Amino acid sequence: MDEEDTVKSRAIAIGFVTYHPGASFIERLAMLADRGFDVYVFDNSPDDGTVRELCATRPGAWYSTRGENVGLGVGLSAVCSQAYQDGHPALLFFDQDTVFGEGTLDFIERFQERNQALASTYSAIVFDAKDVGREGAADAPVVKEVLLAISSGSLFFLENLRRLGWHNPRYFVDGVDYEFCLRSSNAGLKVGLCSTTPGFDHQSEQPDQGYRILGRDWYIRRYPARRIADSVTSSARLMGTSIATGNLRFLAAIARWVALYGGFQVLVRLLPNPNEEKRNAK
Repeated sequence: MDEEDTVKSRAIAIGFVTYHPGASFIERLAMLADRGFDVYVFDNSPDDGTVRELCATRPGAWYSTRGENVGLGVGLSAVCSQAYQDGHPALLFFDQDTVFGEGTLDFIERFQERNQALASTYSAIVFDAKDVGREGAADAPVVKEVLLAISSGSLFFLENLRRLGWHNPRYFVDGVDYEFCLRSSNAGLKVGLCSTTPGFDHQSEQPDQGYRILGRDWYIRRYPARRIADSVTSSARLMGTSIATGNLRFLAAIARWVALYGGFQVLVRLLPNPNEEKRNAK
């Protein structure tokens, strides 16, 4: 089998929605193109030009923009629907600051090949690395059904997304992923979680701070008041939809998330900033 045949045989497309990405993202984008993946990028910062120029030089890279920042909901809908129109059954989505490697991609490709039947009952499988060290995890990855899941690391089954009407463009950033989970649940589709993915790192390029609380390490980001208000507003919309559609399990899950989110935002304002402590210690 020559290189061209290998490229064409890849069933999974890769998708991103970008906003002024850093140099490490550009390196990952180049690696994906070199490995023969079809890559779909929606650019919310086209004035930068870096992503557009790289995509223009790479076969299999699809680039789109609205000329301004229109948010995650519009971008996700665009990359997923375009990949579907191009004949891909599934798209693996990463945030621009989620770190992954070739081992991550190999693991997810093998998973997809061995578990194609999941596309009949799941809208997405979300991958992370929380249980990578568990014995036998790499040989027999387990999928756990969840109500709430983030978008980064999600393998979307595109025919099911088409049936759902893609992602909701009326959600800008906050609530995009959970609104998708709610519509999946209401349509009788599951969302799964596979926590044994090697090389997956959603932490190191995030601006979260490490805190030691009740003997456990927590990584928490201190959001500005405006972002907190947006999160609470989008969650209130989701709770309203949960009530209107009679999905009380989802209502309880969102209410719990809001309580935890609010509690942690209060805590990070009361606890000492770890970075300040390190600077003062020098």
